[in-house]
Amino acid sequence: MTERSDRGQLATSLVEATVGALLLLSVVAGFIWIPAGDVPDGTLDRHAADALAVLDAEPPAGTGRSRLSAACRSPAAFATEQSELATRLDAALPAAAFGRLETPHGTVGPAPPTDVAVGRATRSTGRCLASLRVWVP
Repeated sequence: MTERSDRGQLATSLVEATVGALLLLSVVAGFIWIPAGDVPDGTLDRHAADALAVLDAEPPAGTGRSRLSAACRSPAAFATEQSELATRLDAALPAAAFGRLETPHGTVGPAPPTDVAVGRATRSTGRCLASLRVWVP
């Protein structure tokens, strides 16, 4: 029996170039086909609940148990806490997220757009029910 030593062989550099091109195309396709702005609603709900917990744990500028409970006491108390609520809300949410806190005495933050997913959380402070809506444009 004779052995064949003249069989064809694919160049290693050609195989490496093909694998590299496929890897690069898969990364590019991942960015094209996965929308960057879509965040699951559960994640937004969790961000809203966490931000409300931060606001409820923070000491108030005026009097009261927390910044959130002080804002729920009266319109005047809400006015006292409003700027700090806005600052702390921005700090408590992820960088790309926006939020709107609503109490019976006022709101903090812009209204969410109608065409995005919105997460929600509510917290009872004893005197009122505060709700927070969070979204990513």
